[in-house]
Amino acid sequence: MLYLTKEQHLTGGIAMCLISLQLSQNASYKLILVANRDEQYDRPSLPAHFWPEYPDLLAGKDLSARGTWLGITKQGRIAAVTNSYLTTTQESDQKLSRGNLVMDYLTGSMGPNEYLDQVRQQRTDYNGFNLIVGSSDSLHHYNNILDEISIIQTGNHAVSNATLDTPWPKVTLTKAAMAEQASSSELDEEAIFRIMADRTPPSDDQLPDLPLDLPILRAVSANFIRTERYGTRSTTLILIDHSDRVTFVERSYLQDGTSSDVRFNFQLMAEEK
Repeated sequence: MLYLTKEQHLTGGIAMCLISLQLSQNASYKLILVANRDEQYDRPSLPAHFWPEYPDLLAGKDLSARGTWLGITKQGRIAAVTNSYLTTTQESDQKLSRGNLVMDYLTGSMGPNEYLDQVRQQRTDYNGFNLIVGSSDSLHHYNNILDEISIIQTGNHAVSNATLDTPWPKVTLTKAAMAEQASSSELDEEAIFRIMADRTPPSDDQLPDLPLDLPILRAVSANFIRTERYGTRSTTLILIDHSDRVTFVERSYLQDGTSSDVRFNFQLMAEEK
């Protein structure tokens, strides 16, 4: 079995290293979800779009494994994944792509409980992950290393690469900053993008305990990551109001620091039984 080096372990596969969720915390929106996708710069992908083969699916596409890291359907199915490094220091390139977990939920018909029960039976087929599936009315979380399924309660949450609400500095600071945003009567989209684009690392005594060299650990402990070969490739913001109107904004970043946005607005439809 082939194992990755420490740097490859950090950067290999589909990775989105920070997701923030506010459930019923804002007067206008019942769900505020914002997420950074961190990945190797040379891993090819497409920005968020409605897929021709799945016309109701809005998501970016990883062109290496043909999956995605986050998406939503016109029927309101939501899924997102991060890598989990809670107790493992090595990853195998023989495992299945974690992007399949997101795709299978978004293009399927199972409810979140049934789907995660199925995933649980196959948890060793994947390297470590945090998986969030459901809808704006009911989101569920599963970490395959801890083998724990939970309903995400109303409130303010975040996950990086440990498990849900593990108090890593970027998780704690993002939760506090997003709670302030969610409490405002006028949500400021650009302020949210600035939170996710913060490159300030925590002090060394607050760095998470990961098997990485100190310069790399500092770099990846910031919300927005930029290293020579790996960094934050995109930030996605999903807003769902109390009338089930969706605002979806994705900001993609190039290695040279330039960025571009795509924006979608649509009304959720009832899911066919």
